[in-house]
Amino acid sequence: MLKNVCLLFLVVALVTCQRGGKAKNKAKNMEGARDRVENVDREAVADKAAGKKNKFKDMFGDGKNLSKKKLLKMTSEHLPTGIHLPTGVKGAPEACINADFGESPGMDRIRRNAKDKFYACAFINFQYGVGEDKVSPPYTAETVDMRFELFKKCVDEVNKQNKRFRAGKDTHQAGINFFCDLTDDERRPFSNGLLIPDN
Repeated sequence: MLKNVCLLFLVVALVTCQRGGKAKNKAKNMEGARDRVENVDREAVADKAAGKKNKFKDMFGDGKNLSKKKLLKMTSEHLPTGIHLPTGVKGAPEACINADFGESPGMDRIRRNAKDKFYACAFINFQYGVGEDKVSPPYTAETVDMRFELFKKCVDEVNKQNKRFRAGKDTHQAGINFFCDLTDDERRPFSNGLLIPDN
């Protein structure tokens, strides 16, 4: 019995010593962490955080955002009905309108199947700049979402081709043009009936 009691005291003493060692290590780690926090360059951290927070500000410039109401009122001789926005899009930066046709800010950075908000600027730029080349029927509230889906596929294909070009895997670049919002049936007259296989 005495052996068991002594063995129990020994085990308790060992466990207590190990816990004490862990507590000392934890205290040292906390002290080291406090030292590192005190030595941090707070301005550098704030600048880095601001850079990540405003990563799209450089793309779109300091211009104002255009609301859906303002965009719908925009007209030109080429777009008498104004710009139509797909469901869920509330507006876009003014840079989307001011950019050259097919050169909307950040379009080449859109990843395949990204969220609609990333395609919206390019879609607004397309509508505003396509002009007399526009072949598709005028957009309506019922058809704009379908045209937007076609346009997104076109942007994905353009970006895929241009990525291949930049990597030296292909010899030509692609760009946005009036084909981007057309269905296969609407494109057929421009290919003289040539059937283009899907990749």
